[in-house]
Amino acid sequence: MGRRWAPGICAVALLWLAAAAAGDPDPDELERAFPIVEPDYGHTKLRLSEQGLEAIRRIENPIAIVGVIGPYRSGKSFLLNQLLSLSCDKGFGVGHMRDTKTKGIWIWGKPVEMDVDGTKVSVLYLDTEGFESVGKSNVYDDRIFALATVLSSVLIYNLPETVREADISRLSFAVEIAEEFYGRSGGRDCL
Repeated sequence: MGRRWAPGICAVALLWLAAAAAGDPDPDELERAFPIVEPDYGHTKLRLSEQGLEAIRRIENPIAIVGVIGPYRSGKSFLLNQLLSLSCDKGFGVGHMRDTKTKGIWIWGKPVEMDVDGTKVSVLYLDTEGFESVGKSNVYDDRIFALATVLSSVLIYNLPETVREADISRLSFAVEIAEEFYGRSGGRDCL
């Protein structure tokens, strides 16, 4: 499984390099979600967030990222809180209204440490803004989807109902992105 982390490791390496030489975050401050990519006011462009990048920079182990994508109001944040064994008031923000709670892409600041084939791996959990919410374009949704696909070692497509044709198209798009990324990196780590 070691080399299968290449997309996540390459993307995190790029995020790490994009982070400025800021001080290390306080370990007590890491038990929360941080934005790593935020939308502009009009939800047309994405920008890197220094907050989340700082949380990632301090990790010294190889990183695996579990990302969750899907339509808005489908329970992505709730699912991640369950995977992290966190209540909704202590984990990723969970909205109870029609508007989306998560904007852009967020990451849980404290990794879960695991041993994978004798290697200590830091597993991070990635929450994304849902697709098809009001006031956003399909291009914006595609950007969130593409970035989450490249960042994630494991990508969960969370659906609240049956699979639709649009879902199959998005999954096909994810495969194309992954193939392109693997082709460019030659299937090896970027570090």
